[in-house]
Amino acid sequence: MTITVRLGTYNLLNGGGERWRAQAEFLRAQNLDVLCLQEAKRWDEGGYARMLDFAELLGMQAQFAPSNSHNCHLVTLYRWPRVRCTAFHPDVAEGTFHHVVSRAHLTVDGRELTVLNTHLAPFSGSSRSREADWLTEYGAAGRRVVLAGDLNVQGVVDEELEDWGVIPAELHSRHRSQLADGSYGGSDRLAMAKLVHAGFIDPVAALGIPVPRTAGYWSDAERWDHRSDHILLAPDLAPALTGCEVPDTEEARGLSDHLPFIVTLELPQADAALTPDR
Repeated sequence: MTITVRLGTYNLLNGGGERWRAQAEFLRAQNLDVLCLQEAKRWDEGGYARMLDFAELLGMQAQFAPSNSHNCHLVTLYRWPRVRCTAFHPDVAEGTFHHVVSRAHLTVDGRELTVLNTHLAPFSGSSRSREADWLTEYGAAGRRVVLAGDLNVQGVVDEELEDWGVIPAELHSRHRSQLADGSYGGSDRLAMAKLVHAGFIDPVAALGIPVPRTAGYWSDAERWDHRSDHILLAPDLAPALTGCEVPDTEEARGLSDHLPFIVTLELPQADAALTPDR
């Protein structure tokens, strides 16, 4: 016997603006048990009114993590009482991330799960790489960890952009690796390579499915279909992976510059003893 758990990650784009109710309705239809949100701008105003309204529309509970930059706060939602939050740490990296990384200790029908929600540095591959250094230990065997968020980096298996001329030169430093002579090479994937080397599993690669886009359709300045949003799994969760999807519809594309990335797990009923996450 197993229990089904659906986890999603989604970048709201500037807090959702006037689109937030439509976003909530769209995400409610995805039947998620855990949802990690990025760019929850202004959601702390008015006593966290926007966050609480959003959570109520989804029938979920919410935990808030303030960002260190641009008010790009994080929110982790979970479907209580099936999913319970036993501990929540809003900034486990203690201010060292460009934005922030939070950690939620959850139980799903009594099964333990640790969820890291983050938004990696958007402007520099070297900054993302330093943030990945802090996260790699969570990819170790013996941990039931999910790393979710807008990681601002392509997957290791994702296709290279053939013509970087479609991206303005002033934005290349955000996306491309810089060579020793100062010129630019391909997509900077060092942060992702570190995470995968540490043991994290990319569901797209593990399932051998076509790589979905989650961004690149919104702005003419960066019109480049690519995967920026990820849910990575520590090795102990790999056997539970049964599917991943990106709802890429006209409705979804009208709600944000990112699409939701969703993973389905089938967790065993019996909980093995795992290494506690610090």
